[in-house]
Order: sequence, then C-alpha cells, then structure tokens
Amino acid sequence: MVQVLRTWYKKSYGWAADIVLSKYCKLFTDMTILAASGYLMAKKLFGLSISNWLLANAFHQPLVNLYFYSSAIALSTAIGIKMIALLFEHFPPTKQAAVPPDEISDCLLVINKEILSHLKRLDPLVQADIKDLKEQHAFDVNIRIIVEALAEQIRRSIDTITLKRRDIFISVYSFDEVQKCLLYELHYDSKRDIVNSRRMCLDDERYRAYECVKCINQGVATAYVLDKSRYAKGHSKRHKSVKQYMGATLGLNDHLFGFLNIEFHNHFLFTDEDEMQEFMEGVVFPFKLLLEYQFLKKLFFEKFSDFEKYWKAT
Repeated sequence: MVQVLRTWYKKSYGWAADIVLSKYCKLFTDMTILAASGYLMAKKLFGLSISNWLLANAFHQPLVNLYFYSSAIALSTAIGIKMIALLFEHFPPTKQAAVPPDEISDCLLVINKEILSHLKRLDPLVQADIKDLKEQHAFDVNIRIIVEALAEQIRRSIDTITLKRRDIFISVYSFDEVQKCLLYELHYDSKRDIVNSRRMCLDDERYRAYECVKCINQGVATAYVLDKSRYAKGHSKRHKSVKQYMGATLGLNDHLFGFLNIEFHNHFLFTDEDEMQEFMEGVVFPFKLLLEYQFLKKLFFEKFSDFEKYWKAT
C-alpha cells in the first residue's frame, strides 16, 4: 500500500511539474505579472485607473465589477502558479526509478546461448571450421535485441511519465576506420523509417555539428544535450519533437567500434546534465558494454578468419 501511494505521489508530482513548467503556463504567468506590474507603476506615476475609465466611458458598474474580479483572479492565479513553479524548479521531480535488470539478463542469456553453440561446434572428434564459427555470430540480430532491451529498460526506468515507443529514438552506427565514417547499423523503433543520415564522414561539413561526429572529433566518450536549441537540425522530421539527447562512443581502449545515439521526444526528462550523466551511467552503460562486446566479437572472428587464410598460405 505504501509503495502504491509513493508511486502515485511521484507520478502526480511529475505530472503537475510538467504542466506548471510548460511554456504555456510560463507565458501566462510572466505576461500577467508583467502587465500588472506595468499597470501599477502607471497608476502610481500618472494616476491611471482602468476601472474608472471603463465606468466613465464604456461599461456600467456590474461590468466594471466583473472586470475587476476577473483581473484579480487572473493575477492571483498567475502569482500562485509562479510560486509553485519556483518550488518545482528548486525541487524538481525525480523521474528515474531503480528497476530490476531483467532486460540485461535477457541479453546475457542470448549471449551465453550463442557461446554454448560455439562450444558445441568445437567437437574434439571433428575438425573445426573457423568460417563456420564466424557464421554462428548473429551480429545484426544480437545488436537489435540489445537495442530493443535498452529501449524497454529506459521506459521502465522513467516512472513518472508513461513513455511510448515514439518518445524514444535510438540509433547505432559502426565506424569505418579507413574512410573515417560512421555507418548506419540500425535504429529503434525499427517500424519507423526516420533515418536519413546513413553515412557520416567525420570531415564532412554537413555533419560537423552532429553530436556523434563532434564527440569523436573532440575525443570525448559521451555527449549530452539538455536543450534542443543546441541540437543540430539534421535532414529528418525528428527534430520537431526531440527534446533532449545523450550519446556515447562504442569502443575499447583506443579502438573505436561505433556510436550510440539516444533521443528523447515529446518530454523533458532531465533537469540538468548531472542527472543525464547519472542516468547514462546507471541505465545505458550496461547495454553499451553489451554492444561493445558484439562489435569486439565481430572483429575477433574477422581477424580469426584472416589468420586462417594467411596461415594456410604459408
């Protein structure tokens, strides 16, 4: 019962914060308070009285009284909303929740089953074929499973807002070290074909402002965009609804495998970059490691196949 009440309180608090801190409420309160302040200054300096002017030139007393009470209610409401907004700004709702790592467990189960299939192929009585082992690594399927699990874990970790599939966009790119380009691998939700930049070269002026390209060129591991005004407008309609962004390089030591992009649409989920970083480290990083494992395994089999070819040549 206590847990139910706590969840209800957090959802109500987050819902109220979203409404009060929305641009429409802010516009109403700021304009109302600004207009009232200007009117009071004009009344003090010039003796201006709108109610007296209306009574003398336009309305009868009942309508002037209606104007007076309506203005008083509007001003009181604006002041009340402003005070509540200050409360929410100083004590923002916590939208993250600790959830069991069920999605990670599912991904690890898939990985373990694949390793078991490798071991079964290594029968001591049968000569092993390296190419056969390589074909067992379902790289495309595995990274899609991981990304789907990551999206589900993100939805479960935000407990004050019900995130829908269209509220999260995740894309994974691999890195071509020779051509210095990011190459598109997949995106979530795969049912929506909203990816236009499928090849992004690091020295191409068209992509210099993209967070993933900036991150790699600057040699940093993660990128955070708290305000969409700082987010580069690409060639996609996604920019209209994107609110916040986080991204991370996929690699090990000095070897870069690719990049992971996560966009949050229709909702502001984080109040500052520290909160975004905490979410990245607590929720996203375990799946980042799983993706890096898949890239590393793919590279291992490619190198292993090359080794077999050169070994036979000698």
